[in-house]
Amino acid sequence: MNPDSAADSAAAKRRAIKLLAARDRTAHELHTRLSRDYEPSVVEEVLAYLEDRGYIDDGRFARNYVDQRNRFRPTGNLGLSHELAAKGVPSAIIETVLNSPEEELDLAKRLLSQRAPTWQGLPGERRLRRAYGLLERRGFPWQTARAAVTQVLDSDLQKD
Repeated sequence: MNPDSAADSAAAKRRAIKLLAARDRTAHELHTRLSRDYEPSVVEEVLAYLEDRGYIDDGRFARNYVDQRNRFRPTGNLGLSHELAAKGVPSAIIETVLNSPEEELDLAKRLLSQRAPTWQGLPGERRLRRAYGLLERRGFPWQTARAAVTQVLDSDLQKD
């Protein structure tokens, strides 16, 4: 290893650790960021170093990402799988971390329960359009959206 590549490797490691200190990242995200400034061989060496020490773990990242989304911005499995794939998480890992159908329904109901009060003064049809649109944008499948709307909004619509 020549002195320049050793210096590049050390600088790339510092850069990667700084990026990981800000937030957890996938191997793909780090590869993309480091490839802007360093040679491919240096990037691969740094990624191997970080994976060996457990600093990069796509499975851990995906589990934490899904958990964070479930708590703060409920998203359906379709939306989660698109977001994780865009971050470079392998599809085998994505399949293992997605919510069960029951959890997905609970998330959809929770989201509708939070948003429904803001639609109180609207006509019933408009409330339904907003509910279905919200759930669709968040990546919930139609069947889950239908079940959640039926359980959360039907009682409100019958009062009208």
